[in-house]
Amino acid sequence: MRPNELRARHVISLGPATRAVLAGVRAGELGVLAREAQRRFRSDWRHYGLRRDLEVPFEGPRAKIEVTIRELRPEDAPKLLDMHAEQMAPRGPYVRMHRLRFLRERIGTCWVAARADDDEPCYMQWLIGAADNERIADYFDGIFPRLAPDEALLEYAFTPERFQGQGIMAAAMTQIAERASTFGASKVITFVDHANVAALKGCHRAGFAEYLVRVDRWRLFRRTPEFEPLSADFHGSAT
Repeated sequence: MRPNELRARHVISLGPATRAVLAGVRAGELGVLAREAQRRFRSDWRHYGLRRDLEVPFEGPRAKIEVTIRELRPEDAPKLLDMHAEQMAPRGPYVRMHRLRFLRERIGTCWVAARADDDEPCYMQWLIGAADNERIADYFDGIFPRLAPDEALLEYAFTPERFQGQGIMAAAMTQIAERASTFGASKVITFVDHANVAALKGCHRAGFAEYLVRVDRWRLFRRTPEFEPLSADFHGSAT
């Protein structure tokens, strides 16, 4: 085998995590990787737990484009998680890598919002019920509270950059959460990085409100999650 062919085969065989790192390096986003490493070396990083009660009537918002909600199809993943997309945010490779890896686990159901006119996928998010509690704990290493029988978890929301800013997240999340009633859940929870103001606003518009705080205590790249109640003077994390 010629050297060029050997190198090509090696690149093709790389896993999604390695490909994400290489994509980030090629895009000149070493700063993102450095900040992530610094955070994992030592920090107390806060996430908000948000919850929606499906028994409380709620009319969700509409996106700027008409979308329909359906389950993920095999041909959707390369379109949603393209590592060579023309528009790519600094954390784009990192975010895509996590979702590509989770796809292989087949935990819960991945739902997609697709444009109504041409069925182009423009948003994805997993809905997971209490039946998967053990798999959730194993995969996520205890960063989510154990789900009660009437609870479900929404995780790994993602809107490709070219569809962002059109209100798709709030519209889609509203409808995806309501799918939890099909397996007996009446409450849906999700967790959002305290610094992700756009995602927090989207959750609020989808009917979710903060009810819990998780503090990830990173020490030498090891994480210990701790759950805390909201402080008495909490008035919302995003407006």
